[in-house]
Amino acid sequence: MLTTFLYHPCAPAVNSAPTAAPLRGAAGWSMRRFRTAEEICQHWPEGERADGFWLRAETLAFLRNHPQGITTEALLLEHAHDGRRVWLSAQPFSFSAAGQVSDQAKGKTSSYDFRRRLLAPFSFRVLCIGQFLVSGPYAQDGLQNLGAAEATDLLSATADALMDSCRGYTAVLLKDLYPTEHPVSCALEQRGYHALPADPVMGLHIPAHWNNLEDYLLDLSSKYRVRYRRARGKMEGLERRRLSAAEVDRYQDRIYHLYQQTSAGADYNAATLSAAYFPWLATTGSPSKGHRSAALSYFHGYFTASGEMVGFTSGIGNGKVFHAHFLGLEDTYKRSHHLYHNMLYDLLATAIEEGYEELDYGRTALEIKSSVGATPERFACQLKARPRLLNQLVPIFTPAVYQATPWEERNPFRN
Repeated sequence: MLTTFLYHPCAPAVNSAPTAAPLRGAAGWSMRRFRTAEEICQHWPEGERADGFWLRAETLAFLRNHPQGITTEALLLEHAHDGRRVWLSAQPFSFSAAGQVSDQAKGKTSSYDFRRRLLAPFSFRVLCIGQFLVSGPYAQDGLQNLGAAEATDLLSATADALMDSCRGYTAVLLKDLYPTEHPVSCALEQRGYHALPADPVMGLHIPAHWNNLEDYLLDLSSKYRVRYRRARGKMEGLERRRLSAAEVDRYQDRIYHLYQQTSAGADYNAATLSAAYFPWLATTGSPSKGHRSAALSYFHGYFTASGEMVGFTSGIGNGKVFHAHFLGLEDTYKRSHHLYHNMLYDLLATAIEEGYEELDYGRTALEIKSSVGATPERFACQLKARPRLLNQLVPIFTPAVYQATPWEERNPFRN
C-alpha cells in the first residue's frame, strides 16, 4: 500500500506557465494563478524563506491533487519593474454556522438567539488567502519585503481580483498573514476587513542551553516540576515509539480513526483531512540532526502492552521551526494516563533533541500549552464580505456564531 502514497503528484507532460494578469489598485504588480498540480510542479518558483514547507511545490501539488476538505491553488505576485515576488496560497471553503461551529463555542447568546438561528440554514462560500493546515505566518513569503502601504494595496488588489474571477463566493478571508497589531492589519481594517475572533498561536522558544528535557526541567519552578513528574508517572503501561513511513502506512486506518475522534471535539473545523494525508506526510523526509535543507516529518505512536495503538502525534520540521501537527488519542487515556499532557512534553523533547529553535504548538488547548511553557502570539484573521450591505452585518452576526473561550495564561518557569 505504501507505494500508493509515494506517487509523485506531477504528470510528466510539459505545459505552459500560467499567464500573468495585472492587478488593479497595485501599480506594477501582476498575479499568476497555479491551478493544477502539473503547473505547480513545473513552473512554481522556490521561495526565499528557510521555513517554507507550506509553499513548497511538493506540498502545494499534493494538496491540489488531494483536497483535505478544501482545495488549494498557488498564487505568485510579481512586480514588473524590480522583480520582487510574493508567494501565497488560496483555499476556498464552505462555512456553515450550524454545521461547523459547536454550540459550546458560540458567543454569549440566549438559547433562542435570533442571529444564530437566522444563519443556521445557510452555507457561505469563502475564499481564504492563507493556509488552514497550519497556524501562523507560514503560508506567505515576500510580504516581509514590502512597506505597509504597498502590502495593503497588494493584498486588497489580490483579494478583489480573486473575488471578481470566482463567482459564487460571499467573502474573502486573509488568514495569519500579519500579527493583529501590525500596520497592515490596521490598514486593512480601515478598508472594510473585519477582525474575526481567533485563538492565539502558542509557541515555545527553545533556548540554546536546552539539550534535552532535563535541561528544560531545571528551568521550571518547583510547582511545575512536580506536575511534570506526576504526569510522567501516569504513563505506566504505555510505550511511545517512533513510526517509520511504512508503519504509518500500515497503521493508516487506526491513525485516521484516532484523528477523527480528536478532531470531532474541535470548536471549528474548516479542513477535514483525508486518509491519504498521513502516509503522504510520513514520506516527506527522515529526520537527520542538524540538517535543515528539506522539511522532515516525525510520527510517534503510543501503544499498550498488548500492542494496541491508543494515540499518535505528528510533527513537521520546517527550517528552524518544529510544527506540532495533527494528533489523535483515545479519550479514556487522556484522563487515565494524562496522555495529551504527556504528548506535549514528548513533542517538546523531540524539538529540543533535534535542534530546533522554535516549537509551534498551534491554536488549541491554550491553557495547558501555556503550562508547558508556550506563549501566545496573535495573528489577524480578517474577513470582507460582498456586497457592501452584507459586509456591514459581519460584526453584528460574528459574536453570535463564535467567541474565543477565556483562558488563564500560565508561566511554568522560574523568575
